[in-house]
Amino acid sequence: MRLKAILALSLSAVMFTTGMGAVNTMAEEKNKIFIVGDSTACKYGSDDNYAVPRAGWGMYLDMFTHDAEVVDLAKSGRSSKSLTVEDEYKTLLNDMGKGDYLLIQFGHNDAKKSSEEDIQTRYTDPEGDKDTEGSFKNSLYKNYVVPAIEKGAKPILITPISRRSFNDDGTVKDTHGLYDDCVRELAKELDIPCVDATKLTAELYKDEGLDGTAAFHAIYKDVTKGDKGHDNTHLNHYGAQIVAYMIAKGLRESGSDISELISFSGGNTDSISRYDFTYGIVRTIGGEYAENMGETFPDVDVLSSDTTAIATAKKLGIVTGDDKGNFDPNGVLSLQDLCTITARALRSAGVELNTDTSVLDSYGRKEDIKPYARESYAALLDLWGDAIPTVNPETVIDKGSAYVVYSLVYDEINEADENAEAQSIDEIEKVE
Repeated sequence: MRLKAILALSLSAVMFTTGMGAVNTMAEEKNKIFIVGDSTACKYGSDDNYAVPRAGWGMYLDMFTHDAEVVDLAKSGRSSKSLTVEDEYKTLLNDMGKGDYLLIQFGHNDAKKSSEEDIQTRYTDPEGDKDTEGSFKNSLYKNYVVPAIEKGAKPILITPISRRSFNDDGTVKDTHGLYDDCVRELAKELDIPCVDATKLTAELYKDEGLDGTAAFHAIYKDVTKGDKGHDNTHLNHYGAQIVAYMIAKGLRESGSDISELISFSGGNTDSISRYDFTYGIVRTIGGEYAENMGETFPDVDVLSSDTTAIATAKKLGIVTGDDKGNFDPNGVLSLQDLCTITARALRSAGVELNTDTSVLDSYGRKEDIKPYARESYAALLDLWGDAIPTVNPETVIDKGSAYVVYSLVYDEINEADENAEAQSIDEIEKVE
């Protein structure tokens, strides 16, 4: 796999600096924005089965809201029917009140009927209207729209996001059948807002293509899972942030007064720190975490979140300290530092690299690259060619570029069986 060039996939750099109008700063009380849905919207913890962890767009919606509390009640593997037996649904009915909003996104799991258990617990029929018992429209209407209205809240329907699945002509496959149409039709019938996340994500995926969209999705630790290790249904943290932005933009343009709660601050929300990149690289190569938490750097707090990754990176020689022995975990990540950390990580994982710096002779800015980074820069140019840009080596790396690197590294160190069949959607989207 050869992804688009690092730094070329900086979608968030454009998206998150778009001004979207005035924001109401005089609200006396925060409105609540409830989210119900499945794994593509829900919250995740450490997600230890994944090298590049899953994330739901609901985890990042609050980046684009103002004077609102986002309450993410989505749950992995659930359909519009099966969520109703969960504690999250009870919380929704108990806590939702007048002036709140309910974002409703289902469809991935409502189609599941490969087992009798699925038919009984998850499946809803895409045929039938809102009054047809057992239909998808009826489940959305009866279980979510009606309770919201009765509570004085405002329901907003959202179609399911696209999967990373492509036709031969580069268009995105329709993997939802009638289910996304049901959402659109129900919204029109009830005259309530609808955000067409299926269309929005399909357009984005078509633009980025199969290789480019790998940067949006989670990756298993086990290369035999998913599609040679890549999970084409579930988003990673970068992808979830991108989709959250798209849904927020859709909400802003939906005609609903929820638009007053949507804001785009224009802050630098897409940068990645040295700590976060190193953490991701250690997970991607499957590094065994160092047991001695003291083997880290003076400026890395051993009591903070998962500093074992930094200790591991130091133990493996992936990162070293400056002349004072510090790591600068919160510092920005430059292109030459990305190359250095990545090349060292590949070597620690057993990948042989060509460190002949003569490849830099045609680079044009060889002298701009600091001596410590030249061999690493040359090695990645030799390995990945055009994926490594010939720009100022001090250029600050964005989050999207980091996730491109994770995908490249993963495919480099994992030899997938070309004849192995990808896991079915049912296997990937099981109830957990």
